[in-house]
Amino acid sequence: MQFYWPGSAADGAEGRSSATLLPVEGYDAWTYGERFADVYDDWYGEITDVDACTKRLARLAEGGPVLELGVGTGRLALPLAALGVEVHGIDASEAMLARLRAKPGGDAVRLTVGDMAELALVDPPGFTVVFAAFNTLFNLGSREAQQRCLEQAADLLAPGGLLIIEAFVPAEPGQAGPAGSVTPRHLSTDEVVLSVSQHDEVHQTITGQHIHVTERGIRLRPWHLSYLRPAELDAIAESAGLALAWRHADWEERPFGPDASAHVSAYRRGNVRSVLPPGSA
Repeated sequence: MQFYWPGSAADGAEGRSSATLLPVEGYDAWTYGERFADVYDDWYGEITDVDACTKRLARLAEGGPVLELGVGTGRLALPLAALGVEVHGIDASEAMLARLRAKPGGDAVRLTVGDMAELALVDPPGFTVVFAAFNTLFNLGSREAQQRCLEQAADLLAPGGLLIIEAFVPAEPGQAGPAGSVTPRHLSTDEVVLSVSQHDEVHQTITGQHIHVTERGIRLRPWHLSYLRPAELDAIAESAGLALAWRHADWEERPFGPDASAHVSAYRRGNVRSVLPPGSA
């Protein structure tokens, strides 16, 4: 079964970590991972195109090391490492990383427990690619935390390296629909999942709970997104010393246009005068 969240065409959010305390009481850097680790692979294992994503990242890495922000249970890191890429990952949740380590090939990924808004890696190499997949950047609780993440990611890039962000394209102001919703996400004879969400259009946040009811009891699985439109992402990237190199609608390099529901955007340090096609110098 699949579960998605409000806010994007896929209504999904990949992220596993957040920055400092969010505007949700008791929600901090590791809350998401600790609450979702036991169901993450079942609920979100099929989001986005893993094959297209990992093959594209492997080509862009050009034999160099790659860092995944919010690596979680290894949905992308493990198949990427299986392609021969040196993969590093950071995540605030010990529970998520424990599941990654327990999987076949888990020892091939070099892991750091930590907040991706701080990126306190020990002796990191110069990465040819640093990436945050499927809305992971939006799980940081503020624009300031997101900018800190981009600034520190930029410092970790090798010369010519790329920072790649995958995210949904938010609706334009006034077009996002109701401010709150309660939606049944799964119904069966022994399990119910309700998704309760609240959208703050002024502050560009979506906060919610998956209320997971089984015969064993009730589990609350909270989540929080602080979203950016592509132009806003470009602006904070520029403040971090990064310039847009190219943008596509997905990992298969379909053109990005006004009707795109998601984007994959690549940034380089320094000045890039125009948006270049993939593989350009």
